Amino acid sequence: MLKKLNIIFWVSVLCAFTLQVTAQEVPLRLQGMVDIPIPGSTLNMTYDPKGGPLENVKNINGYTYVFNDYRWEIEDIKMKRNGAVYSADFTVPKNCAFMAFKFYGNTENGIVTDTGQDKGYILVVFKEPKVKMPGADLAWATFRNKDFNGEFSGYFKDFSIDGDATEYWLKKEVKDHPERFPEFFDTYIKILKKQKPEKFDEIASKILTEFSKNTNGMPEEVFVKLRNIYLNDLKNTAKADSLENIIKKQFPKGAYFRFKAYQVFSRIPDVNERYKVAEQFLAEFPYSNEVPTEQKYLYDNIAKAKFEYFFQAKDYKSILDLIPTMRFASLKDAYHQNISKALYLKTVTPEVLETMAVPMIKLMEQKVNDMSYMQGIYWSPNQATENAKNQLNTELIIQIRMFDMLKKYKEVVETFEKLPIENRYEKAGVNDIHVRALEALNKPIIEVLKNAAKRNTLSEGMTAKLKEAYLKEGKKESDFPAYLEQLKKENKFEEKIALIDIAAPDIKVQGSDGKTKQLDLNSGKIIVIDFWATWCGPCKKAFPAMQQLVNNYKEDKQVEVYFISTQETKEGYKKEALAYLKEKDLKIDTYFDLVKKGGGTNNESFSKYAAIFKSSGIPRKVVIKNGKIRFTSEGYSGNPGQLVDELTGVINALKNE
Repeated sequence: MLKKLNIIFWVSVLCAFTLQVTAQEVPLRLQGMVDIPIPGSTLNMTYDPKGGPLENVKNINGYTYVFNDYRWEIEDIKMKRNGAVYSADFTVPKNCAFMAFKFYGNTENGIVTDTGQDKGYILVVFKEPKVKMPGADLAWATFRNKDFNGEFSGYFKDFSIDGDATEYWLKKEVKDHPERFPEFFDTYIKILKKQKPEKFDEIASKILTEFSKNTNGMPEEVFVKLRNIYLNDLKNTAKADSLENIIKKQFPKGAYFRFKAYQVFSRIPDVNERYKVAEQFLAEFPYSNEVPTEQKYLYDNIAKAKFEYFFQAKDYKSILDLIPTMRFASLKDAYHQNISKALYLKTVTPEVLETMAVPMIKLMEQKVNDMSYMQGIYWSPNQATENAKNQLNTELIIQIRMFDMLKKYKEVVETFEKLPIENRYEKAGVNDIHVRALEALNKPIIEVLKNAAKRNTLSEGMTAKLKEAYLKEGKKESDFPAYLEQLKKENKFEEKIALIDIAAPDIKVQGSDGKTKQLDLNSGKIIVIDFWATWCGPCKKAFPAMQQLVNNYKEDKQVEVYFISTQETKEGYKKEALAYLKEKDLKIDTYFDLVKKGGGTNNESFSKYAAIFKSSGIPRKVVIKNGKIRFTSEGYSGNPGQLVDELTGVINALKNE
């Protein structure tokens, strides 16, 4: 236990600052935050998104950063929608000193958050009127300081208290609760380094020397923090080594040496050698309830390494023994990195992969709520669970493809039905498999075809089937396009076209006749460019959709579409490209990017665009008008209708400017 007078003396070496603290004004969007919350009480609040960043977001959730018994935690808020507003209930934890509420919603542009426009939805907790909970001043000082803002996912954007104010509240915490100083001395040292850089070594050394006199019986983390400060901040390797010896003597099987042993394992690239070291790690540091939550991921990574070793050795029996011991996160990664990869590359037969994939998926379904994606306060429990569910859905798609290869159509349908409604019909390729399975089982397919049409994820084959069904009802073929458009309108919202305005670099290409041409990007026309390569699978899969786009605009003098082969290195790529287009009966003209001087890759023009977008991924669609890049997209979703509609929407938006 610290000697109160001594620690207060050394703390007082820093300058004192007196601040007048005013009562927090409760932001209008969150009402019901009481002035004096107490541990164990339930806050019955109301959140109204009107006027804020979440105003037009359909589903809103919330969580709370909680300073609980001198540790930061993250907890979910119980949210219930009542018309345009939400009830937001939260029970204050037993040892809570401080709370900061945050609301969020998923949008097509990513996660959007509301923290009260930098005023913050924050509350200090009291154990009785006028008496704050231990840790309240410390939490206030750090949460609102810019140097700690990154630890809370940038809760504040522009507003934070300065170092002087942080110093004041830290000193107050030390004065009022000196017995808890061992739990936050490292935070104090961090602020000291920012505030007093010219005297940091002298003052910090004195404080830590005094502090170290009373560390007998302290937990391991105190010695680890001390060691790290001496090594990294004070550059005192002798003292750091001395503290490491103390840790080794008192906590030989603790968190510090567990992590050091893991670091040895993680640096080994060879699979076989890594397996040997993994076994040594488990022998020295077996998994138990004593492993802190923040180190459980070490064992997830160890399990993945063992899985990879057994998989490469074709020791599938050992994999089946290993699977039941794995948590969701390690199961998902092992499935993705081994099962999925082997299925795609055809290095292991689907029959063999199925023996492992089925129990893995079954166990992932059982462990989807095991919180193995929880890492510190990066995600709330709800967010970690939602992430796990999304990851499971990704692997269910792979499982559907595997069952299709095995012609296990009953399993295809059963697995498809495990997907949430909102995640069904997302991919044209998966919809094809679903239809094929239903047909093999003599089950109706019309609802699947309609649902895929509503999501705009029909393949060419599915479109033909839907058209056939439409005509069988006695409808006119000329009315079918309007029927498709009506189905799409039933599904959804109007998607916004995200136009940009960036100067377009020059593009020089070579035609199939060998002649060099510079594209006129300032002609006033709308120029659609598709950068592709013969080695790029998604590029070629998108060609039927791009052919449809070409057909739609072949009579339109305002629109030009160019296909530019780029990033090729092998000999004969021009002949191969032209042969491929002919083989697939694609009526599109392709041009070839020029080879850079001194380089073997034909990416002279594309490299300029890759630099702008900070990505060399293809297929890359670029739409240009009047010398400006107005739209771009990378990759291919696998849904031809979506691609045609997206580019059509861009073209129409540019025509209407």
